[in-house]
Amino acid sequence: MPIRRDKLSAHHKLDLIIEQNQQILQNQSFIIERLHKMSAELDNLKAVVAGESTVIDSAIALIQGLAAQIAALPADAAAITQLAADVKAKSDALAAAVAANTPAAPPAPAPAPAPAPAP
Repeated sequence: MPIRRDKLSAHHKLDLIIEQNQQILQNQSFIIERLHKMSAELDNLKAVVAGESTVIDSAIALIQGLAAQIAALPADAAAITQLAADVKAKSDALAAAVAANTPAAPPAPAPAPAPAPAP
């Protein structure tokens, strides 16, 4: 009889090991799935950052170009007026682009309900 009990114990232990291995494999599959999703999200984020960098670089070039134009201006009121109009137009275009691509602020949280008066 002791031999049979040892065999059952060994079978039971093997069943436990098999269950644990199956759980490990399920967890591993879940982790791999999450890693793939995170990798795709990172790729999307990199693309967004690259796009933002392009916009920022364009704005820097615009500002530097305006500074060069101002430095090269003759002491002529008409040229200054024209440059001011150009600056305003470019400033308005930049402001519109920023506004169009800025997400709306999240709504303010609802105020907590007032406590009920004590009886």
